[in-house]
Amino acid sequence: MIYVLKKYQFHIYSTFVFILLSYLLNQATQAIVAGFMIFTIGLIHGANDLQLIQKKTQKKSKKTFIESLVLYILVVLTGVFLFYILPAYGLVFFVIFSAFHFGEQHLESKVEVAKSSFFKGALYISYGCALFGLLFTLQWESVHAVIAQISGQYISRQSTELLFFIGLITFLFLGLLSRDLRKLLFFETLVLLLLGFLFVRSTLILGFGFYFVVWHSIPSVKDQLNFLYPSDRNGAWKYLLASLPYWIISVLGLVGVYLFFDIKSAAFLPLFFSFLAAITFPHTVVMGWLKLSEQKTNGSAQEF
Repeated sequence: MIYVLKKYQFHIYSTFVFILLSYLLNQATQAIVAGFMIFTIGLIHGANDLQLIQKKTQKKSKKTFIESLVLYILVVLTGVFLFYILPAYGLVFFVIFSAFHFGEQHLESKVEVAKSSFFKGALYISYGCALFGLLFTLQWESVHAVIAQISGQYISRQSTELLFFIGLITFLFLGLLSRDLRKLLFFETLVLLLLGFLFVRSTLILGFGFYFVVWHSIPSVKDQLNFLYPSDRNGAWKYLLASLPYWIISVLGLVGVYLFFDIKSAAFLPLFFSFLAAITFPHTVVMGWLKLSEQKTNGSAQEF
C-alpha cells in the first residue's frame, strides 16, 4: 500500500489541486486548461503507435513501415466511419474500448500474470465502466447534450447510474478474486471517490481531460519511454520528435474541420469528443494488440 501511495502521489496531489481549481475557474477557463492538456500530453501519448509496432515486431524495414502505416490508416478510417456514419454504434464502441484501455493501463501491473485473459478483460472493462458511469452521471446534462448532438440518441440519467453501479460492483467482486488487487481495493475505491469530487465540481471537458491526461496518458508515456528507449538519456526528446508529425496532423485536422464546415461554438464540444474518439480508437486497438501478443509470446504483459 505504501508503494502504491508513493507511485500515485503526483496523481493524488494533482486531483486535489484540480478540485480547488474547479472552484476558482469559470467554464471557459476550464475548457482552455482541459484543451491544452489534451492537445499536448493527451495526443502525444498516442502518437508513437507505429514506432511501438515496429519495436515489438523488431522489424524496421521500409516495407514493414508501409504495411504498418496502411493498416493503421485503415483502423483510423474505421473509427471515422463509425463515428460519423454510424455515430450511435461508434459511441458504444468508443466507451467499451476506452473502458478497457483505461482499466488496462491502471490495473495491469496490479493483477497476477496467471489470471486468464477473460478475467483481466472483464476486470479492466468493469473499472472503466465505473469510471465512465461516474463521470456521465455527475455530468449528465452535458453528456446528454453532447450525445444528442452527435448521434441524436437520448441517454437517461438512470442508464448512466446503471453503468456506474454495474461497473463498480463487478470491479469490486472481481478484485476480491485477485490476490494482488484485493489488498488495493480500498485505495482504488478512494481514488474513484476523489475523482467523483472533481467530476461533480468541474465541467465535463475538464473532468474527462484531467483523468485522460493525469491518470492515463502520463503513466502511459512513462511506460512507452521505458519500452522504446530503455536507459537512453535522450529518450524523452526522441519520443517528442517522433510524436511531432502526428500531433501536427491531428491539430490541423481539427482546426480545418472547425473552420471549413463553419462549426458553431455550441457544436464544438460534440465535434471535439468525436474527433478525440476517432483518433484514440486506433491507439486503443494498437495497445490491445501489443499487450495481447506479449502475453502469448512471453506469458506476461509488457507495460506500454
